[in-house]
Amino acid sequence: MPTGLNILLLANSFHTGGFEQLMLEIMRSLPSSEIRFRLCCLKEEGTLAPEVRKIGVRVDGGFLRNRYDLAAVSRLTRALRGERFDILFVEPGRNALLVGEWLGGWLRIRRRISAIHATRHWGRKRMFRWSQLRLLARLDGIILVAPTQRDVLVREEGLDPANLAVILNGVDHRVFRPRSRGELSPLDGGPRPGEKAVGIVASLTPEKGHGVFLEAAAAVRRELPETRFYIVGEGPERPAIERKIAELGIEDAVRLTGRRRDLPEFLPRLDLLALSSHPYRETLPISTMEGMACGLPTVNTDVGSIRDLVAHEETGFIVPAGDPRRMADAFTRLLRDPDLARRMGAAGRCRIEERFTLERTVEEYRRYFLSIAGRTGA
Repeated sequence: MPTGLNILLLANSFHTGGFEQLMLEIMRSLPSSEIRFRLCCLKEEGTLAPEVRKIGVRVDGGFLRNRYDLAAVSRLTRALRGERFDILFVEPGRNALLVGEWLGGWLRIRRRISAIHATRHWGRKRMFRWSQLRLLARLDGIILVAPTQRDVLVREEGLDPANLAVILNGVDHRVFRPRSRGELSPLDGGPRPGEKAVGIVASLTPEKGHGVFLEAAAAVRRELPETRFYIVGEGPERPAIERKIAELGIEDAVRLTGRRRDLPEFLPRLDLLALSSHPYRETLPISTMEGMACGLPTVNTDVGSIRDLVAHEETGFIVPAGDPRRMADAFTRLLRDPDLARRMGAAGRCRIEERFTLERTVEEYRRYFLSIAGRTGA
């Protein structure tokens, strides 16, 4: 009788992000008697590493000390001496792919896979460099998150469709769920009872388009001056976002909350959730799923695979990227028509229950791992 699978997850670091959050949930959900994980971070461990340790997964980091540190593989092999792995699961960054190529051979790991959660790269015409494409082609499988993402990566990057598997992202719809305003008590840093509140949950990075969100907020304020806007997340663009808020003169209407670990409590206090991303990287955003699971209508820029998730004018609105006026119009329409907002929110919740549950995602990952390893039950 075969023993459980051992999977080595190799990443640059494990900071808060869509892929990392999903992998944390998968590691938490899959029984260790069947599939066991080990996380190695080439650089720093990252903000999510403590949560990975809490679920009993060993984490190590700090192996790669500079860009051309050839001793990184030697440090890794010493750290992993005596351990056996069936699958090497490597993130698609150049460092991790290159180290994974060497490490897989030295540790004699039979199967190597990756997962791509982005569609394009910020500031570049192509997502992958030639060297990355060669390394990706040597893997035994690549997981993607949406059908439209697969089409783009095959057409524009030349990935082999026979080596690609689509597993839709999912959220825990039992944790992220609609809540009636009457059952919600005041939340520190959250919207006040009865307040018109618009939120965005995204890392404070250039591709997330917070400037577009803020310009839309300023336009909405001219028509609905009582509306408040909440920016959840942290990142290097925070100073630029603060300057933009001051430039628009909406300091009294916008609150930067930083990272929040209480999103299941925070999101139901909003009237709607926004996604203002530019057409880079964004694919199938977890934040939009979480909002839909909480029964919120969403307003999203037309980027990535958002149309695989959001049904325009049914679960929310899809507006052109970089167009704050169209975004503001969608905000205003939903804020002025609570019945429309409720109908769209309910439709979004149903869509999550039907296609985008974490339970389904975890099961499909389980079957994929077993299939790649040649195990029965896949």
